[in-house]
Amino acid sequence: MIGVGEVHVWYVNLKTPTDLTDLLSDDERQRAARYLHPRPRQQFIAARGSLRRLLARYTGDDPRAIAFTTTGNGKPCMVSGALLFNVSHSGEGALIALSREIEVGVDLEWLRPRESFMDMARRYFTLQEAEAIGDLRSFYAVWTRKEAFLKALGLGLAGGLERFAVSHDEPARVLHIDGDTEAGRRWTLVSLEPDQGAVGAVAFQGVGTLHSFTE
Repeated sequence: MIGVGEVHVWYVNLKTPTDLTDLLSDDERQRAARYLHPRPRQQFIAARGSLRRLLARYTGDDPRAIAFTTTGNGKPCMVSGALLFNVSHSGEGALIALSREIEVGVDLEWLRPRESFMDMARRYFTLQEAEAIGDLRSFYAVWTRKEAFLKALGLGLAGGLERFAVSHDEPARVLHIDGDTEAGRRWTLVSLEPDQGAVGAVAFQGVGTLHSFTE
């Protein structure tokens, strides 16, 4: 059960994915079939199946009967509105954030070498953020926090990465939104390290209570 003001974040290990194909909708099976290679296909199936299984665990619904739609800005949501959620599936893991009434965003990345990470920081981050980046880990810390924040808003990377700034170190926080530091303080950012070599972040508005679990 998720209480008022709570956010639950689940980490799903996809290194040895369970076949949950029978839980998926026809549309999800079609999406899975578009993957050319078996391993990413099975990881997608495991991530989607795990989302359905978790939502069913909290709501008591049949996981196969859960229906999804999108908000006006394209963010996935339950047709029933019973829970709000957000998912980030990357390689061998997935993060699933759930809440009753708080819009949440989550992102997961693996610490893969990127020789051009400083070029990417200068291109996509604010000047303040780019100047603070010292290594690959701090780059991914900023990237996942910015992505999680935009996903909480229901926006993609085109939503304005340069309009807000986040910290590169601990504690994770939104430094400003369009230069407004007070607006930044109205958001909660939490950094996550759910697996070895993985960096994640969850974002939500207000001051809620975060609980982390492993599926």
